[in-house]
Amino acid sequence: MKSAAKATVLQAVVALLVVGALIYVARSAPFLGAVEETENVVRRWGTLSIVIYPLLVMAATVLLLPGGILSLGGGFFFGLWWGTLLVLVGNLLGAAVAFFVGDKLGRKFVRQRILRDPRWAALDGAIGKHGPRIIFYSQLNPLFPTSLFNYLYGITKVPFWECLKWVALGRLPGIFLYSYLGTLGQLGIRILRGDSEPGPVEYALWGGGLVLTVGVAALLGHTATKVIEDYRRLAPVHEDEEDLD
Repeated sequence: MKSAAKATVLQAVVALLVVGALIYVARSAPFLGAVEETENVVRRWGTLSIVIYPLLVMAATVLLLPGGILSLGGGFFFGLWWGTLLVLVGNLLGAAVAFFVGDKLGRKFVRQRILRDPRWAALDGAIGKHGPRIIFYSQLNPLFPTSLFNYLYGITKVPFWECLKWVALGRLPGIFLYSYLGTLGQLGIRILRGDSEPGPVEYALWGGGLVLTVGVAALLGHTATKVIEDYRRLAPVHEDEEDLD
């Protein structure tokens, strides 16, 4: 199976496994108690939550920490649309910080963290040649180390605001998917608590929405992977880089 097809299948399977895990652990009383306590903490933040949460996402992005849990939490705590927006803002803040780090510290830092891998070194050459288009596709597939790429963008000739625009467009589908899953998790908790009793139509709408969202995200990821693979083959690794050792 080609790597692009593998990425598509893996992307869909991971999303469905997350839903299954939420359904399974939500049946335990300790989990429900932990969720309630976390909800109380977020509730105590009040209106500051719309500032604190994006900053948490920003910190995870800058520190190269897994951001999937925070993306799920966006939908869980704030709902689909607000959750998507707050997580996207946090991602953009993190991308902005990483861009300036790459710009100020230059190729030495980026080479140590990214360009040791010949695949990403080839991608570096592709970004230098094709700019915003590669930024968009490299952010579109959540299987790529997108947080690392943010540092790489800072050493390119792509303008800052142009870079952020394409990062936002590339990250949006994946963030929306995770936020949707978080919203489903919140729905499941409300059902277990007896706070909600959805009917067959609501189950069909939520389930259909999940299938559609996962399908679109997988298709976009598949397309992005194929495009990046093509650019990697076409773009030579920079030959003017001095030995890293």
